Amino acid sequence: MHNYRLTIEYNGLGFQGWQKQKHTDNTVQGHIEKAVETLLKTKINLTGAGRTDSGVSALNQTANFYFENKIDSFKFIRSLNSLLPAEITVKDIKEVPLKFHSRYSAKRREYIYNITGFKKSVSGEFYYKINFDPDLERINEFIEFIKQLENFYSFCRNKTDSQNFSCRIYEFKYRIYKSRKEIIFTISANRFLHSMVRALIGCALEIGRGKLQFEQIIKKISKGEKAKVHYLPANALFLKKIYY
Repeated sequence: MHNYRLTIEYNGLGFQGWQKQKHTDNTVQGHIEKAVETLLKTKINLTGAGRTDSGVSALNQTANFYFENKIDSFKFIRSLNSLLPAEITVKDIKEVPLKFHSRYSAKRREYIYNITGFKKSVSGEFYYKINFDPDLERINEFIEFIKQLENFYSFCRNKTDSQNFSCRIYEFKYRIYKSRKEIIFTISANRFLHSMVRALIGCALEIGRGKLQFEQIIKKISKGEKAKVHYLPANALFLKKIYY
């Protein structure tokens, strides 16, 4: 038996998320599984490192599957990409130890979120447009608080995460490109809850524009309540890298 790891890039705008679902065939996992099974002429189970939501894209998603025979990586990846939609590209395939698991072996997941203050006719679909200049001191205060937080129940959108709200944030920062009027947020953690990244950055922006008070968030968290935050749209969110 052999274990193969794929590195995948995809434009998620037209898909119903990563995870295969019963009510639709239009998922990233579903398309890749179907293409791999066509080539190998057998059923496989493709396991992804993270379940990106509908509309979320990825620069380096990781997934693995098991197959009994040796695969010629060069020929396989060319044939595989020819069967996939233009919005999905398998960038690399490597044989890894049998114990490797894309999800459970991962140590860290890193996301970026793109924000712009300008209208963009090219690549604008991958940005969230704002019409205000955020107060960066307020945002920095919120970020420093979040980096120390361990329980993220207040920022969880999905009831299925009800068993474990603990996450460890490794990095939460942003970079400003003044000439392009862009803000690129980067956040990494050992795991993320459903819509957590969009909630945290949405909260940061609401605080930065003065629509939400930092003290209100602290109060909600201390009481174990859901924070009333704006969940940003998925189109500007990218899974950047999985660390092992």
